[in-house]
Amino acid sequence: MRRCCSNILTTVGRWTSWKNTINNRSLNKDDSRNLHKGPALRTVMAYNSTNPVFQPKFWNSIQGYDRMTFEGTLQKIAILFGLATLSAVGSVALGFIMPGLLYPMMLLGMFGTMGMGIYLMFSRPAEPVGFVMAYATLEGLFIGPLTLVFEIMYPGIAIQAGLATFAVVACMLTIYSVGILRPTPTFNKIVFTLAGSIFLVYMINVFLIFLTPWTIPFLHSSGPIGIGISVFIVVVASMMLISNFGMIDAGVRMGAPKQQEWWGAFGVMVTVIWLYFEMLRLIAKLRDSR
Repeated sequence: MRRCCSNILTTVGRWTSWKNTINNRSLNKDDSRNLHKGPALRTVMAYNSTNPVFQPKFWNSIQGYDRMTFEGTLQKIAILFGLATLSAVGSVALGFIMPGLLYPMMLLGMFGTMGMGIYLMFSRPAEPVGFVMAYATLEGLFIGPLTLVFEIMYPGIAIQAGLATFAVVACMLTIYSVGILRPTPTFNKIVFTLAGSIFLVYMINVFLIFLTPWTIPFLHSSGPIGIGISVFIVVVASMMLISNFGMIDAGVRMGAPKQQEWWGAFGVMVTVIWLYFEMLRLIAKLRDSR
């Protein structure tokens, strides 16, 4: 009788004390809290976002107990866009003072963002804050002088491209929020394939520009085919936003680590600036076609 009161029978047919049972349950509770991120990561990774920085490999390193939040991600997005804006304004101001530096700054920003982006995607640093901020600064160093060049050639184009980009981002966010489009695995694979193909075409075109007298046909033309290509690329960039929103949403709901807010903000910034760049090109082509 004393054994029945002081001990309990386990599910495997063994007697154990109440004290050990309570201690084991406490340990299991702690373990489940520590391992709670595993299922969350598997669910988050199932989205297979089209943006390279949202691929599953970026969710492998799990540290700390703080969770990803919408508010924290929005703060990181604001920080990165603030850095990019300051860098862009500073480079444009320096370009007015010393016009000879405008083109070198643009090249530094372009190749710097390419190099930093590739490093971030493949090295996956445990603490990405400094690298992501450096990327935002380099992005501004590229987009600022580029915008100035477009503005000189097509007055008012910077405001037009900025408003168009804002309108597309707001539209995509609304479409995602009401559930019209969801980033299913098939949707993401298609968009990722298209985005990767576009990136490859751009890299080949850069290679041709610097090393040969040729460029890819129709990519820069202002005819119907050239305009159609730009419209298609804008659509692909817009669809990438749906995937990005879905990944951030899943990360927050599933309790992804706090550091993933920086990856989320980084991915959104890459897509939005790419969209702005394509808007500049599209509007310029439309003006030339008149």
